[in-house]
Amino acid sequence: MKKAAFALCSVLLALSGIAGTLTMATEATFPPYEFLCGQEIVGIDVEICRAVARKLGKAFRAENMDFDSVIPAVISGKADIAASGITITEDRRKNVDFSIPYVTTGIVVIYRKADPYKNADQLKGKKIGVQSGTTSDAYVLETLKQEPERFKSTPEACAAMLAGRCEFVIADIDPAKNCVQGETSLALSGFLSSESYAVAVAKGRQDLLAAVNDTIAAVKADGRLAKWIADYTAESGRLKEKGSASAASVQSPSWLATAWQSLRDDFYLCFLKPAGDGTPRGMYLVRGLGVTLHVALAAILLGLFIGFIVAVVRASHDKYGYFPFLSTVSKIYLTIIRGTPMVVQLLITYYIILRTVDSKVLIAILAFGINSGAYQAEILRAGILSIDPGQMEAGRALGLSYWRTMLKIILPQAVRNVLPALGNEFIVLMKDTSIVGYIALIDLAKGGDIIRSQTYSVYLPYLTVAAIYLVLVMTFTWLLGKLERHLRNTGADPVRNDS
Repeated sequence: MKKAAFALCSVLLALSGIAGTLTMATEATFPPYEFLCGQEIVGIDVEICRAVARKLGKAFRAENMDFDSVIPAVISGKADIAASGITITEDRRKNVDFSIPYVTTGIVVIYRKADPYKNADQLKGKKIGVQSGTTSDAYVLETLKQEPERFKSTPEACAAMLAGRCEFVIADIDPAKNCVQGETSLALSGFLSSESYAVAVAKGRQDLLAAVNDTIAAVKADGRLAKWIADYTAESGRLKEKGSASAASVQSPSWLATAWQSLRDDFYLCFLKPAGDGTPRGMYLVRGLGVTLHVALAAILLGLFIGFIVAVVRASHDKYGYFPFLSTVSKIYLTIIRGTPMVVQLLITYYIILRTVDSKVLIAILAFGINSGAYQAEILRAGILSIDPGQMEAGRALGLSYWRTMLKIILPQAVRNVLPALGNEFIVLMKDTSIVGYIALIDLAKGGDIIRSQTYSVYLPYLTVAAIYLVLVMTFTWLLGKLERHLRNTGADPVRNDS
């Protein structure tokens, strides 16, 4: 019987391994290796990792995140493998194992033809844009001995160069070619250095590393890798469009008509033109808005719940000496949360505390809710302390318990007193959710960034995102004003006493 049970458990464990999912960490603004086609992440690296998943008999999932986060995602266990045009370096070898190389490439200089590049000596002392965390970043630091201008992606660095924010951009050859395509004012240099791309795997996972190596060797030998390189280079080239190119070709009778035509063309390109999956690009903002509202509203409610508890504990201790232990715990919580940046708290929650949780929305809600709870607690505590002590004494004299007096008499008055301050905290929280892109969650801000990376149009996506946030804040402020007026008109405002 025991042997049968053991055999059954072994079969179930084997089946669970087969039925698992291979998760790939990547940064999907690096065509042709990985880029977004609609909502789907596609590219050369994606095909390699999907082939690995097939070899292992597993489902496949690609997670889009900042390049700086792809290797930490593997180290923390959030992803099984990382592939994002990752160059093999000795520093990276200390933290992860690398597969055999699948592509040999190099870095080049992107420059404006009006300010031509001649040799590497010309780069010294100049503002040079790079994608943060890449070998281009290391080249500027270690070879040129200066700090680069760091951006999230190569297209963003090129946009900054066109806007005059930096003088040169250094990038890997393939994304650099994609950036220059269609840009008559830009050109590429020869190779500054050569490098090889490989897939990163967590230390100690030799079985997975062997599967990756076998897959790379197989796709090289049977020609699939060469086909993927050709296909996705062509596909990324078709998706690469310059926002003002169509407008420049239109002969308009005046500067006003030209500007209007350019705006119309950019609007169509950024929001109405179908993406790779056939849906308009503007859907990135629509779906991102849904994520922003979901995270913000849920985090506000969680923060309000935490804030109520912490505020009551601390105010009760300050006024009456109750709950000394809980008050100490609350002070530690407030010190830690208010003393560390929100983005650091989010990353700690994602990579360390909730490393086994797959739902990024849930992680974001918990991180923002716990952060907001600390600030709401102090606001509510100030409101509680502003209530006359006689209110508590009157409630107790009527036979109410301490907690019923607090919930029924003290807290409602305290909330009304601090309603403007609470509303301001809610607004700050809504805007702070724009950093959830750090954990590969596509919110409103990240949606605008994706549109910018696909169209190379800088102004319209970001201005539209800013306008949407402004509308959200104005709407919330209007609703808060209506609530305050309602409280005044019903005599519920403690500041106004008509009796």
